[in-house]
Amino acid sequence: MAKLKFKIKKAGLNHPRTKQRGFIARVLTNGIADYEEIAADAGENTTMHKAEIKLAFELCIESVAKKLKQGYIIDLGPVGKLYPSCSSSWVATAKELHLEDVKPSLNYRPSEEIAAAVRGAQLQWDKVYEDEEGKEG
Repeated sequence: MAKLKFKIKKAGLNHPRTKQRGFIARVLTNGIADYEEIAADAGENTTMHKAEIKLAFELCIESVAKKLKQGYIIDLGPVGKLYPSCSSSWVATAKELHLEDVKPSLNYRPSEEIAAAVRGAQLQWDKVYEDEEGKEG
């Protein structure tokens, strides 16, 4: 399998606490691969039509939603896991924590294969920059 490559951009951002202007690294993507494109690609070199793949995917999504509603963690095998979650602000006592202050959410944890591919990604700047020593980086 080919090594994952990320093009990185230096993006200006104000520090959330100090409001000082600085920079962070952001990954540049090639856009969005949509549902139609994924279904068509998945059907390459198979006898399945993209409509069959889309239908199978929709059935899987239906099942995932059903199991999430039942309180399950969803193990998607080589893709990773989906975890039902929630967030709230910190309060000093249990009595101060109210249900209306809790927001439901969903967390994703990639499989080890996907996480390793991302951790091992080759990084390169989208443009040539000079570092503090004057070398191009």
